Amino acid sequence: MFHTKSAEETLLDLECSIGGLSSSEVASRSEHYGKNYLEEAKKQTLLEIFVEQFKSPVIYILLIAAAISFAIKEFSDAGFIMAALAMNAVVGTYQEYTASERADALRKVIKTYVNALRDGNRVEILSEDITVGDIVFFESGVKVPADIRLLETYELQVNESLLTGESIEVNKNCNYISSNVDEPLGERQNMLYGGSLVTKGRAIGVVSAIASQTEVGKIASLLASSKETKPPLILRMEKFSINISKMIGIIAILIIMLGIYREIPLKEIFFLTVALVVSAIPEGLPVAITVALSVASGVMSRRNVIVRKLSAIEGLGSCTLIASDKTGTMTQNRLSVEYFVTKERAYNPDEHIDEHVVLVAILCNESTFHKKEGESVFIGDQVDVALLRYTLALDESLFEKYKTLKPLNQIPYEPVNKYSAASYEIDGKKVHFIKGSPEVILGKCELGEDDTKYILKQVDEWAAKGFRNIALAYKLSDEKEIAKEGYIYLGFAAITDPLREGVKEAVKTAEEAGIEVVMVTGDHPNTAFYIAKELGIAISKDEVIDGLEISRWHERGAYKEEIAHKRVFARVSPEQKQLIVKTFQDLGHFVAVTGDGVNDAPALKFANIGISMGKSGTDVARESSDLILTDDAFSSIVNGIEEGRVAYDNIRKVIHLLISTSFAEITLILLSMLFFIPIPLLPVQILWLNLVANGFQDMALGVEKAEPGVLKRKARDTKEPIFNKAMLSRVVVGGFYMGACAFALFYTLLEMGYSEDMARNITLLLMVLFENVSTFNSRSENNSIFKINHFQNKFLWISVIAAQGAHIISMYNPFMQSLLSISPVSIEMWTTLLFIALTLVAVMEAEKFFRKRFSS
Repeated sequence: MFHTKSAEETLLDLECSIGGLSSSEVASRSEHYGKNYLEEAKKQTLLEIFVEQFKSPVIYILLIAAAISFAIKEFSDAGFIMAALAMNAVVGTYQEYTASERADALRKVIKTYVNALRDGNRVEILSEDITVGDIVFFESGVKVPADIRLLETYELQVNESLLTGESIEVNKNCNYISSNVDEPLGERQNMLYGGSLVTKGRAIGVVSAIASQTEVGKIASLLASSKETKPPLILRMEKFSINISKMIGIIAILIIMLGIYREIPLKEIFFLTVALVVSAIPEGLPVAITVALSVASGVMSRRNVIVRKLSAIEGLGSCTLIASDKTGTMTQNRLSVEYFVTKERAYNPDEHIDEHVVLVAILCNESTFHKKEGESVFIGDQVDVALLRYTLALDESLFEKYKTLKPLNQIPYEPVNKYSAASYEIDGKKVHFIKGSPEVILGKCELGEDDTKYILKQVDEWAAKGFRNIALAYKLSDEKEIAKEGYIYLGFAAITDPLREGVKEAVKTAEEAGIEVVMVTGDHPNTAFYIAKELGIAISKDEVIDGLEISRWHERGAYKEEIAHKRVFARVSPEQKQLIVKTFQDLGHFVAVTGDGVNDAPALKFANIGISMGKSGTDVARESSDLILTDDAFSSIVNGIEEGRVAYDNIRKVIHLLISTSFAEITLILLSMLFFIPIPLLPVQILWLNLVANGFQDMALGVEKAEPGVLKRKARDTKEPIFNKAMLSRVVVGGFYMGACAFALFYTLLEMGYSEDMARNITLLLMVLFENVSTFNSRSENNSIFKINHFQNKFLWISVIAAQGAHIISMYNPFMQSLLSISPVSIEMWTTLLFIALTLVAVMEAEKFFRKRFSS
């Protein structure tokens, strides 16, 4: 057990050195140990998914009905019920299998990386490519990819809750050696375990175990066997289906009572009730919604948004406010030093400057670079990389001279501290270097009050031009610990970060969609305001607030009203970012938050929708988020919002189709029983109608493209139920009209002397036509059917034509004629029925007109 051994013994046992592995060693070990990833839980086979389709109370009712049918020798009814069940199972299997395949594809897109020593160079590699003996580096925000014996640590804290269940961060110490082989994992201070998260500090370690040999690997079977929690939307829809089922149950009891009162044979009542219940209950709704969300997630992935939780798709579409980070999201995060500003003047990047500036930029710097195929490859924080590029351009000889120098002491950069520091022995003298936020650095320098005010004024002026400013200072000292004060101020690097292409247009689009955009950043208020003004987020400095002012307002308890009118939040702490999110939520907003660092994790987790950066984001940020932007661009958030709204619209379209057609069938049967005429549709005909009218059309509606103006309308109220007043109006009007027309037709045909079989045949054809027309009416809740591009969804046309064609073929097929009691009709009758069905368009257009008129 490596926690009982020293660092030297561990390296010896693993047959490696602190200098890292060579390429040949990596190849040999990779072949021996394999890739560093855990085998995924066994996927369900197609057969297992198919069997799952029969695990439903509604299906149980049908199976019982089929068994009774066989028992009483009603083989045609039994056979058709089984055929309908098989068809439903095939459709459900296809939907779930394709959704699973799409989810697997998305998981493969999300990659994590780690810095390791290979061939003497520090390189960035995929976590799955590390092997036993690799020397790896850790900093705040990195997810530990394997089990690691620590070799060097600096103020290292780790969250090991995945393994220990303890959410409090634990301190790590590379010099700790245990005497107990069976020491609990949480007490092994010299070890890091795969799956844990570095929350503070820095470390270097050697990989001691990968994949299934790690502690996480040993419990992977338990994790794999645990079931995923269903998304809230799916749970709500299942509850909705249960409520519908209860209502149908009441109607079924009413039908049975009316049937007994009318002295209809019990066998007929039984089949009629079962058929009507099965056709009326939208048992396929949860699967159809999952498909709609899965399709949306696939589209979003192509638009640079990776979905970690399906429920987040609907949530993003409901977003009313985006609290966005600035660096990397609105800007390119491609920093470069444009000037170095001293108290006396501003230096261009190519001008000679005090050597101490170069030393601070080189030695108080955690980034590295090496040459690869003639190109310079930089790894590290973007600020550090920008300073390193600056110094290399000034004097690369100094970098070569001091790059191997080891620090005596070091304070890595942490967002909470807003500075980093390091001490070295140079030419026999101990020198302390420090860099960071000008306000923090000036507080540690020996400067008079007038000089401090003047420099802060300089900082403000450069920040107002959009520059990010990083102050540098140094001190000669024999102190063992890094000095806290007494530094000599050198100046500040004025760093630019250009705006991302398209972000200004994206902000405008978001605002047109009724979504407010605020900027939350750790940058200087002037820098943040400059960028916000460029983007149209803020127009006045009155809309800017910094962390200090937030603290004052929070202490007074009057911060909510003030924050509501602010659009730029600068110099904020992680706790304040979370407070800002909570405040906007309390004000009634559905908040989406973007972030990339450890400091963003609390806000990402607390937000309604957390959005992390795929390129620059830390593992902690990704683990805390619902969505990941693969390109880190703000415009991709707006793309995601659009797809979220489209997914929600499509869910409502599916619901409208299923419920309105069910309501029409119930209306038809109830009216016939209330008016004491024969039942208009046989049980087997109702089952057939349910199959051809809804079998594939609901899937087609689930993949509808965006309606015009989807980003022009206001975000919906997050408390509004899916089955709202508009949905109720459409279902009642459309469903009742279809049912009443079919009843009127059936009644008229009987009065005209048609036989019951022929009247049913014609009525069934009308219902098939009605429900296919209803499919097109379901394509838009508010837009006129005449303003919709009807050739945009080819799958919808295919499904409708196939359904209508199947019914027409059945009318001419002897077997189906016998099974369904149907027969061909004349072209004149078919044309008349089509005309009646098309009147549904006028009714639903009138419903839209009056609903919009009275709701406005």
